[in-house]
Amino acid sequence: MLVFIIIAIVAIIFFLKGLVLIKDDKVGIVTRKMTGREMPQGQIIARSKEEIGVQANTLMPKLYWFMPFIWSVKKVEVTVVAPGQIGIVESIDGESLPSDRVFGDSVECNQFQDATAFLNNKGKKGPQVAVLRPGKYRINTEIFHVKVEKATEIPEEKIGVVVAQDGQPLPSGYIIAPQMDEIDHRYFQNGQDFVDGGGYRGPQLDTLQPGQYYINSKLFKVSIYDISDVPPGYVAVIRSNVGKELAKTEDLPAPVPDVPDFGQPVHEKEEVVLTNDKFKRGIFQEPVGSGRYNLNPLAYTPFLVPTSAITIDWAAGEEVRTDGSYDRDRRFSSGETLDDKIKEFFKFSNLKVTSKDGFILEVDVRLVIRITPANAPFIIARFGSISNLVNQIVHPLIDSAFRNKAGEKAALEFVKERTKLQADALEHAREVFRQYHIEAQGLLVAYIDVDEELLKTQTDREIAIQKQEQYNQQAAAEEKRIVVQEMTAKANKQPEVVAAQLSIEIAKNQAEAAREEAAGIRDSTKAKAEGEAFQVREVGLAQAQSYQAQADALGPQALASIKIVETIGAKGIEITPQILVMGGNGSGGATESLLNTALTGIVASQFPVKREEGIVPQKQDVSKSDISMLPTMEILENLDE
Repeated sequence: MLVFIIIAIVAIIFFLKGLVLIKDDKVGIVTRKMTGREMPQGQIIARSKEEIGVQANTLMPKLYWFMPFIWSVKKVEVTVVAPGQIGIVESIDGESLPSDRVFGDSVECNQFQDATAFLNNKGKKGPQVAVLRPGKYRINTEIFHVKVEKATEIPEEKIGVVVAQDGQPLPSGYIIAPQMDEIDHRYFQNGQDFVDGGGYRGPQLDTLQPGQYYINSKLFKVSIYDISDVPPGYVAVIRSNVGKELAKTEDLPAPVPDVPDFGQPVHEKEEVVLTNDKFKRGIFQEPVGSGRYNLNPLAYTPFLVPTSAITIDWAAGEEVRTDGSYDRDRRFSSGETLDDKIKEFFKFSNLKVTSKDGFILEVDVRLVIRITPANAPFIIARFGSISNLVNQIVHPLIDSAFRNKAGEKAALEFVKERTKLQADALEHAREVFRQYHIEAQGLLVAYIDVDEELLKTQTDREIAIQKQEQYNQQAAAEEKRIVVQEMTAKANKQPEVVAAQLSIEIAKNQAEAAREEAAGIRDSTKAKAEGEAFQVREVGLAQAQSYQAQADALGPQALASIKIVETIGAKGIEITPQILVMGGNGSGGATESLLNTALTGIVASQFPVKREEGIVPQKQDVSKSDISMLPTMEILENLDE
């Protein structure tokens, strides 16, 4: 009974030991330990159960029983490839790879989940072309080693450049794989189609644009590059590395005109290799303008050429930069622009020249040149870079030109003729640069440093000349000052002069007016006098005629007495004295005569006869008998007045 119990326990343990439960997240890998035939030489994985070793087939989720000591089962995790990842597979068993191959071709094996099918279908040992995309796979990890890694990601503003590790060898003379338009490898995600379609190993012409790609990273090495940026004011001359070397072309640039014409197309004969076929090696005849380009830097090498005015300085304190290289990555990472790097190439120390009289002169020069876009490919074809052009042609030419000029002239003469020196150097530069398709637009001699002792003598001389000139100017100024003072004095007296002149004119005008007035008065007075004389004459004649008639009727004496009495009565003249003196018998003898005389004297003293000067009384046309009456008539008239 005891033995039976022991046997039962051993049987149970043996049975339980052979039980194997494979869960959903596990893969069972079976190994035959004994009691089977050995595998062929070089075989690692058993193709059938009769072979001793690791079996190709795996166990699916289920409960199994295997004879202990003969079989062993290893449980491994299900292979998981998460989204955004790929599984790179390498087989440790299979047929050997051909000598010209690096990766095993893809075979039907349910994505490496059927190892038996992989081996039976002549799967190759080593790295596999096929990859595992995101998902879960029940893979025999004893035969397939799976490395999970991130899928290829191309960021924005970048491009992916692909180098194939397998495929046909590159044709002789090629450094970039020829274009295979008939192959649809889906941006290198289908490696088997690439290989089967005759894809070439090595750098590929096609690039990857920004995005995510499930690419076998062992089959295709993907390098990320910045997109090519051609800044404003530049063009990119493209050198193609695709295809075989191109035969020399006959297309040549036009010569540079004497006067730059920025709109004129440029084509001229030149022995350079140019092409417009992007699948042939050489330099593209048409440069690329300003912009951003997804340019494969392995297939196409861009050479930036400034097409705006290029300034080259020879100035104190500048260092010569002779190399034409620049660090692309450092430029983009640090924010440094290509324009800043190019400026370094075009700065030199000032020119040191020796004059005819042995003085060392340091000359600061600025040169402005321009390269037209159409001529840019020929510059690159001949010199390789703009810095080479400047260092090999421009700098030596300007340096030698100024050295030659300085050797022909004395130091001070060299300095004085700076303007002519500029013009001659510019003309010489234009003539020489024209041969290299460069336009020399301007040249400026900014500063010439002269020996201080020589400069001092010149300065002293100039100071003496300037002082002499100053004295001459001062003397001339004093003379001018005298003239100015005289003119000022005259100007100050000008109001008085004007007043005097006006007074003279006024006096003249007044005198003239007075003369005119006097003449008028004279003429008026004369006319008046003549009128009055005529009136008097006429009145006198009338009175004379009246008196004559009265005298004829009364007699002269009687008429005179009557008029005297009338006048005395009219004037109220007292003629009767307070004391009457009479003499004689009143007959009018002596007393009457005395009375007449006294009366005449009184009337004459009180009423003098007025005569206007220059007027002679006109003689009355009367008869002789009337003459005796004239004094009496005049007296009567005066009394009347």
